[in-house]
Formats: sequence, structure tokens, C-alpha cells
Amino acid sequence: MPKPLQWLFKLFDHLVVIGMSVMGLMVFWNVVLRYGFNSGIPFSVEVSRLIFVWIVFLGSVVALAQGMHMSVNTLVARLPRPMRIACFLVSHGLMLWCCWLIWQGSWVQTLLNWNNRAPISGISVGMMYAAGLVASACMALVLFVNLWRSLKGELPQTWSGEDPYAVVRPEEKAR
Repeated sequence: MPKPLQWLFKLFDHLVVIGMSVMGLMVFWNVVLRYGFNSGIPFSVEVSRLIFVWIVFLGSVVALAQGMHMSVNTLVARLPRPMRIACFLVSHGLMLWCCWLIWQGSWVQTLLNWNNRAPISGISVGMMYAAGLVASACMALVLFVNLWRSLKGELPQTWSGEDPYAVVRPEEKAR
């Protein structure tokens, strides 16, 4: 995780936990009220959906910052160092392009839907799409920090040719 941004990702971690807790409680109580008392919390479906979207986007930012996204580096780990660096740069360039596409789409949808209100809660529908704006900007920031660190010679362990998930047999450790 990039050091200058650790406070931001810690905040995102806390927001994800709070969001999951609030969403879980709202859905739970809505189910109890509907099946037990034949009533419910009308706005819980809309608010839960909004919280879920924000949880997914903020969680994906944290996962990217911590290097927790799924990657298959079987081929890359066997390449010579210059080729690993080239793959690193190309993959980060493609991810930045995807961030730009997400930003553009989210920006258009946020502007189009900002004045539309959800029917029960009254929350702006644009808030749903604003999650894409925040996530794409933060992901791009993480990717730029990673690129900067790689230019300084601090490549991640997975790009250095060592596979952190490789199984090491006890007899190989003794050598």
C-alpha cells in the first residue's frame, strides 16, 4: 500500500465496515418486520442498495492499494526483468485507461441523475454513480503512485520474479 495514502485507505476500510454493518442491520430488521409484524422499513431497500454500491467501489480501491486483486503471474514471473517491467508498465497503463473510462461514464451518469430523486428515500440517484467517480480517481492515484515507485526501482515483489504464493517444500528450504 502506498505510504502517503495509508490514512485514506484506513478511512475507506472503516467506511466499508460501517456500511456493511448498517446495510446488514437494515436488511435484517426489514426482514424481521416484514415476516414477523407485516410491516417494514420502506426506504431500507433504496438505502441498502446505495450503501452496497459504495461498499463495492471503496472495497475495490482498498484491494487495489493492498495488492489483493487476483493476478496470475505464472508467465510474468518467468520473464526476464526488462520484460517484467514492460508488463508492469503496460498493465498499469491499461488499468489507468480503465479508470479513465469509469470516470467518464460515472461523470456523465452523475450529472444526468443528480436531480433525480429515489422515490422513497429522496436521495439523489446521482449518488449511486458518484461512487464510480471516487473509486476511479482513487484507483488512478494508487496506480500513479505504483508507477512512481517502480520508476524509483521499488517494484512489487510479484514483479521481481519471486512468487510469494509459491509452495516451498521443506527439503528445498534446507538447501
